Amino acid sequence: MASALGYHGDSKVIGKEYFVRQAAILFGMAKATTDPKISAALLDKAADLKLQVDEPGAPPDLTPIAPDIEPPAT
Repeated sequence: MASALGYHGDSKVIGKEYFVRQAAILFGMAKATTDPKISAALLDKAADLKLQVDEPGAPPDLTPIAPDIEPPAT
């Protein structure tokens, strides 16, 4: 049944890029709303996501690099 659904045992790890995108979406929503309480709550959630990205134990960004981009220097 699992193979019929396409599951092959691979697990996906959420990378930093995901959290950055989600924080940007929340920030945009906070700017778009006129309710200060909702705006503040959205900004708090965006800040929480940013903290997850900045944590030393955060998983590395595993998203593939576009072919025309040089890999970052380590």
